[in-house]
Amino acid sequence: MQPLKLTLKGFLGIRDGLGLDEISLDFERLADGAQLVAIAGANGRGKTTLMDSMQPFATLPSRAAVAGPGGFSFYDHVYLPENVKDLTWAHEGRSYRSQLVIRLNGRRRTEAYLHVLDDGGCWSPVRLDDGTVSDGKVETYTRCVESICGSADTFFTSVFSAQGKRQLSTYRNAEIKTLLADLLGQDEIRALGQKAAV
Repeated sequence: MQPLKLTLKGFLGIRDGLGLDEISLDFERLADGAQLVAIAGANGRGKTTLMDSMQPFATLPSRAAVAGPGGFSFYDHVYLPENVKDLTWAHEGRSYRSQLVIRLNGRRRTEAYLHVLDDGGCWSPVRLDDGTVSDGKVETYTRCVESICGSADTFFTSVFSAQGKRQLSTYRNAEIKTLLADLLGQDEIRALGQKAAV
């Protein structure tokens, strides 16, 4: 997974660090083919908010209290009536666009859309083989992202380790086996391991 462009609107970390309501970064243009890129700045300038937003899952991983559902709420990290995370990213030769809209006006509500760039150069909603379509609901968005990038647990352990999170060296034997089975697509091996544990 490679981030290509990012726009954040209404995020507290950007407002507090840079005094901006909105920031847009074109990583392809800024990196200009570099293999290694550093984001530098004083403490509190919004670096972690940017880094946490450079992935497609509906979370800021270094801000999540616990992994999984219930461990994170965007509402604690935004301040405008309508807040947006718009990330264009690439994975396995395809381009995707994640759009999360976090509304604070009236009833709190989050909409999440995942689009894929088709061969004709148009964005269309991601459609899974089982018929699931990214329709604006966070649940279907999450299913679509996980079908492309794998489970959030595996992604945030192996691909995108957030600042201050648990190190791989502290994982127990069973956790390592689960991670490897997920990385290698070995669900059958994981199921056999769970049967053996019973």
